Order: sequence, then structure tokens, then C-alpha cells
Amino acid sequence: MSESSWSSFLEDPQEIHRFYNQVPELNDCDLFYFLMDERGCGVTLGFETSRMPQHGQCVSEAREFNSFEFYLTFLDVQAFTVEGWSGPARKDVTLVGGAAGKIHVKIESPGSFVAFEADSVSLGKSRFGLVSRKG
Repeated sequence: MSESSWSSFLEDPQEIHRFYNQVPELNDCDLFYFLMDERGCGVTLGFETSRMPQHGQCVSEAREFNSFEFYLTFLDVQAFTVEGWSGPARKDVTLVGGAAGKIHVKIESPGSFVAFEADSVSLGKSRFGLVSRKG
């Protein structure tokens, strides 16, 4: 997947491009949050990156922080499969377009496999944070 291709699946790609010219690769982010909401057939994934936003009003706000978090919310999720889930951290996250406009999502790492398809994805909340990093 090219560096910015996942953003093309967003209902409004400008939501993330207001922060970045080239968005961070999902595989280079820590997937620290996973929520399945069976009431709305939705999945929310939270990502953390040390790659700070490149432009916009938020750049001046970011000076005192060292991480940026953003959440992707997938709606009308179907064909949900889980075959293990290991601890948080980097995982291979793939978004691929499918038939009838579906978005096929795979999340993989040693001991983890999740797959589903969704009708849409949007950027939820985003925020800056301070993260202690092991050297």
C-alpha cells in the first residue's frame, strides 16, 4: 500500500490531509485501540504516531507534544473474523477496495488476525499527547 492510499478510503480525505501532506503509513503507527460496537455494526481503530502534523493551525499547538493520535471509524461492518489478538503495538493494517464499494480491512501480526469489510470509514477524533518512548 502506498504511503497515502488509506486516506483515499475516507468519506472526506481532507479530514486527515488538513494535518498532513503525506499521511503516516498505518503500519508505522501503533494500533493502541480496537472497539467493536455490535449495536451499530461498527469498528473503531485508534492509531498513535510520533510523526507530527505538518501544517495547519495545530502545528503551533503541537510543540509541547511528541505524539499524535487519530481514530478511524468503520461503519456497516460485515464478514468480521478474528483468529487471535496479541498485545498492542505495530500491526500490518491493510485497506483494499472491493466489490460494490466495500472496504476490505486486514489487521495482522504474529498471534493476531482480524478481517472485516465495511461500507465506509471516517476520521474520528484526533489529539496530541506525550508518550514516553523506550530508547
